[in-house]
Amino acid sequence: MKTQILKSTDRGQIQNAVFEGRTLFSNGMSSSMLPQSFGALYVFNDDVLYPKSHLGMHPHKNVEIITLMISGTESHRDTLGAREEYRAGDVQLISSGKGLQHEGGNVSDSENARHLQIWVAPRQLDLMPSVQVLKSGHGFDGLQEKLMVSPNGAQDSLTIQQDVWMYQINIPNHSPHSYQINNPGNGVLAYVLRGEVTINDIEVQKEDTVFISEAELFSIKSQSDSSEIILIETIL
Repeated sequence: MKTQILKSTDRGQIQNAVFEGRTLFSNGMSSSMLPQSFGALYVFNDDVLYPKSHLGMHPHKNVEIITLMISGTESHRDTLGAREEYRAGDVQLISSGKGLQHEGGNVSDSENARHLQIWVAPRQLDLMPSVQVLKSGHGFDGLQEKLMVSPNGAQDSLTIQQDVWMYQINIPNHSPHSYQINNPGNGVLAYVLRGEVTINDIEVQKEDTVFISEAELFSIKSQSDSSEIILIETIL
């Protein structure tokens, strides 16, 4: 197994009047620390939206956009007719295909909202656009591992137009978790959302990232009372 760790303090920073974000990829910035991409993944931002913030209608084309709400409430409206609000635990997948536009922001007057946003290159261009949502009611139900996004919609997950699987994994201190790669040769991005873990005895702190390749099976153990990671398997 090959691994590369990106420490939380080495992430890129984006800040404007609407939000501040920490990024795992260079996103056009000049950086010797940040990769341009990892397989089909080329954006992974941990964003905080300020109260009353709003990003106006803007276009996307030929990108799969995953948004996982961490805290707060955010609005969404798009040119396909969807108009919704998303709360902690909700997952949205925009398959922009040949093109759509959307807008949204933090609906609170006083509290920040936080989400993860991941951009994935699709396997095929110019498909019909779509928006899918997985509400937080589809919880763990006693399971450690929740599949949120997959290529075939397995386990009621959202269907992405790429060989990518995205999991939310809760790991109690007393119960290690094993992860089996879906397709040999794929890579895995693991982002520690809460707590502290070891991945095959490699120590990983809160908001650190591990890029994993040349692995078929690995073990994740929590070094806290409980830890939570976001794990994304991607074609390399």
